[in-house]
Amino acid sequence: MIPQSPILLTSGNPAKRIVAFALPLLAGEVLHLFYTMTDAYIVGRWLGINGLAAVGVSASLVQFVFGLVMGLTGGFAVITTQRVGEGNEEAIRRSVATGLLLSLALALIMTLALLPLSRPILDLMQTPTEIIDYSTSYAVIIFSGTAVFMFYFMVSGIIHAGGDSFTPMLFTVVGVILNIVLDILFIAVFSWGVGGAAAATVISELIACTLCVVFLFRRFRRFLPRRHDWAVGWAEIGTHLSLGIAMALQRSIVEVGNLMVQTVVNSLGSLTVAAVTAAQRVRGLNMMPLFALSRAMTTYTAQNYGAQKMDRVYSGLFQACLISLGLGVFMATLNQFTGAPIVSLFLRDSPEAVTLATQYILITGYTVFILGIMLVFRSVLQGLGMKRSPIICSVMETVMSIVAAFVLIPRIGFIGVCLVNPLSWLASGIPLYIAFGIYRKSLRY
Repeated sequence: MIPQSPILLTSGNPAKRIVAFALPLLAGEVLHLFYTMTDAYIVGRWLGINGLAAVGVSASLVQFVFGLVMGLTGGFAVITTQRVGEGNEEAIRRSVATGLLLSLALALIMTLALLPLSRPILDLMQTPTEIIDYSTSYAVIIFSGTAVFMFYFMVSGIIHAGGDSFTPMLFTVVGVILNIVLDILFIAVFSWGVGGAAAATVISELIACTLCVVFLFRRFRRFLPRRHDWAVGWAEIGTHLSLGIAMALQRSIVEVGNLMVQTVVNSLGSLTVAAVTAAQRVRGLNMMPLFALSRAMTTYTAQNYGAQKMDRVYSGLFQACLISLGLGVFMATLNQFTGAPIVSLFLRDSPEAVTLATQYILITGYTVFILGIMLVFRSVLQGLGMKRSPIICSVMETVMSIVAAFVLIPRIGFIGVCLVNPLSWLASGIPLYIAFGIYRKSLRY
């Protein structure tokens, strides 16, 4: 018999509770990174530099859309998580119903808009002519599965709201294994090209989403809406949309900056694009524990805020920042020994690209602790339901990315590409630290 009570993060040692919740998220990040690296190896091995570059270009556009999807569903899930902390089951069910209905409507709108716009956007991004057909094929197939990704993030967010980060990780394992198998089948056996890689991603995500839905029915049946819960009012829709849009804007604004940077990188040629694509796969190794920790902090903060335990929020914030600093030092050290060998797996026939990718990895690794601390503060503010400061943070990050891309890259070349992320992380943290200081001070009066 599977227990149906939520797992609460409102008691016990904050650091232990945060880390315990974050570890399965980290495992999921590792698995996803393993997939992206394997995917890059398969594409690079069978389709060559142009195939890898095509996936890298369209990946920037795909990440922009995924930023919207994850932001929207993440905002909906924060409301659900706060209500789990409150212990109000009727309010939880209304929140779940609202999140699912909004996910369905938004997925339909996004799919209808994205399919005809994919190639024009890739044209605007100055995608090299020799790879634009491949990039368009990849993007169109991925966007055909927008509803699949939307519901996967929404349902897994509901499960996370209940304090369970372990089970979604298991479904991630299934999805990653299936994705790799289908990659090999569609690319190496069926010769479907980059479109095969996109199809493999959509199919594997559909199966992972189905498993999440089945588990939700078994584990958190008490969260499932009853007939009258589906009649959500405008106030409920407004509450969810306001936070969902705020978090989507926060993510998408950042991705706009990434798209602009990718546009400048595209102008440097296919070899540089391939080098950056490979390096970004390894950069994920630096970022994944920090993103896992930040996701755990959002759930931890939302539950404790709902339970009105702000002292635990402050304690968790401080301890998470210390953990982020330690992780940053560890990942920078790891890059010194593993960066070049890993990117060499993707760029076997291009020593020049390996050199560029290694340089990118080392500079990013030395500064990644800045990202970790910024993410902790941003996640805490999101868990508190604050909207403005995370958006301002994203605006700062995007502005700095664009300035760095259009000022530094033309003047100092590839070193400018390497400095874009560190400078944007540094700038984006400033409004978060100020906002949290103001918020904490306001509670004392």
